[in-house]
Amino acid sequence: MLAHLHTTTRHPRFGWHQDNWLGRRRQFNTWEDDGFEFFAQNRLLRWLGERRVQETLDAADRMALERLCERLPELLPIRPACLTHGDLWAMNVMATADGRPALIDPAVSYTWAEVDLAHLWTTAPPPEAHVFFTLYAELTGLDRGWRDRMPILQLRQHLAVIAQFEPDWGAVDAVRATLAPFRRRL
Repeated sequence: MLAHLHTTTRHPRFGWHQDNWLGRRRQFNTWEDDGFEFFAQNRLLRWLGERRVQETLDAADRMALERLCERLPELLPIRPACLTHGDLWAMNVMATADGRPALIDPAVSYTWAEVDLAHLWTTAPPPEAHVFFTLYAELTGLDRGWRDRMPILQLRQHLAVIAQFEPDWGAVDAVRATLAPFRRRL
């Protein structure tokens, strides 16, 4: 069902007709023609203004995030925008009375399909999940390098966790590990 959603809802632009929510924080969905710009501005850099993120990440971390955003076109493949759930983690996947999967608590927008995969991958999928990811890759033509891109795409979830929750369940460490190659001494 997720592969079908991602392959049948292509859109020429990235964003959504209105802002919505990711947890308790606004998710900005300003329309953008460029997916890299959309992801940088609306999914990564937007968290730098949040009080808890400002208190947690130092100047070198923030500069490293800005450098990473500048290099997104080198780090991620060009992909079309499609309709995404936007907050697809294990606790937002339920089952109907007859056992079919049902998704709740969306933070929808048109963006890269891999954003949903990254969110699912972040939440430590059970060993059986390899069947899902293998089938998804077959149905969508997802290349073998998708797992290598997950830390970059997961920055959005980690930054959102830092902004909203304490403890941060390792989000700060994950952000710093992903940003390490982009960090320079001040």
